Amino acid sequence: MSESEPARPPISDVRLTRLPIFPLPSAQLFPDAVLPLHVFEPRYRALVEHALEHGQNAMAVATLKSGYEDDYEGRPAVHPIMGAGVILAAERQGDGRWNVLVRGTDRVQMLEELPPRNLFREVRAARLMERPTAPDHPLEERLRALIGQLADHAAEAARALHLIASQARDGAMLSNLIGAHACSDPRLRRKLLECTDVEKRLEMACGHLGRLLLEVAEPPTGGTGTLH
Repeated sequence: MSESEPARPPISDVRLTRLPIFPLPSAQLFPDAVLPLHVFEPRYRALVEHALEHGQNAMAVATLKSGYEDDYEGRPAVHPIMGAGVILAAERQGDGRWNVLVRGTDRVQMLEELPPRNLFREVRAARLMERPTAPDHPLEERLRALIGQLADHAAEAARALHLIASQARDGAMLSNLIGAHACSDPRLRRKLLECTDVEKRLEMACGHLGRLLLEVAEPPTGGTGTLH
């Protein structure tokens, strides 16, 4: 997204009253980011088909709580704060599987899980509002500087980092894109997703990129730095 493009439209309040969820072990869907999904389980193939035909393309990606393995085929517990979004593109394979791109639009909190009506799970959710920062907040400027420094030291990631910086119109979007595309630690990604205070999110993102910069700028003796 360029700065001239309109802001992402939120999911309607009506849709939040019955929102399909796609629970995953460690993936998070951030507002402003695009998440590719390969959908092969029958219940989630049904979710995609329902969203495309009846659900205004809306769905949420929930993070499974630890210990889900024992009840994976059922309805294992999920973290209540999740990313909601809309299906941007969907391609059905010959065997019924789907490749989809989901664009995040909202942070939402599950209020209750609804009784089963379909193969997939549905929740009643509430939209979470952010606490914004002032334009050109010092932490936003610091994060942009760290992105540039990291790109200088990690050539393999430079293109992606510059793309993040160029697409982000403000600190909220910048911290979302860092969480989505420049953080492989699932616990930190979830913290970034769950944080609605943009200043705190910028602080966490700065800390993360600062640690990565130390790794790639001064790798341990006998090794090389890696961006992860």
